[in-house]
Amino acid sequence: MSKIKYPYHVRLPKYIGPAIKDARKKKQWTQKDLADYTATSVKFISNIEQGKTTAQLDKVFDLIRTVGLRVYLTEGDIDK
Repeated sequence: MSKIKYPYHVRLPKYIGPAIKDARKKKQWTQKDLADYTATSVKFISNIEQGKTTAQLDKVFDLIRTVGLRVYLTEGDIDK
């Protein structure tokens, strides 16, 4: 089912959306379900999942937490 292999390295904001979508689908949630759980809109969920950038990091992190993903920051060369 999942096309994403974890750990999933995010180098650009547009790569966060596919991970959120993948985790949402694993839970068998619709975009409306996730929007309801996070008090956002279906349009916002759709935009994030399509890789559109946003300055609303608080909402993006809420989506990440709600679908059960974690974010780790590490030091090191970006290509490794």
